[in-house]
Amino acid sequence: MELSFKIWMCGGSMLMVPCSKVGHIFRPSHPYDFMGNNGDVVARNYIRVARVWFDDELDFFFKIRPHFKDIDVGDISGRLAIREKLKCKSYAWFIKTIYPELPLQRDPAVMATLR
Repeated sequence: MELSFKIWMCGGSMLMVPCSKVGHIFRPSHPYDFMGNNGDVVARNYIRVARVWFDDELDFFFKIRPHFKDIDVGDISGRLAIREKLKCKSYAWFIKTIYPELPLQRDPAVMATLR
């Protein structure tokens, strides 16, 4: 997810290649434990992406995932500095320009369906 936000919001582009195929190679094992000493790696990655890229929508993220609010993701200052250096656009711009069909998060009907 983070790479996609970085591409869209920081001036990159994606190509649509109709005849291309995407493959995934899955390892038989991982060099780290998903639920080990560092906690839930996937949850920490989601939180890190949200804290770096979601701007004013960060509160919405924690409303639908309140159990993520107090999880420490470590230092994100490097990622924030990259975003500033590249003069990336806001998440509001992303929603308006790239993903306008995303339901409005502040709409009470949308919130009710997410609960």
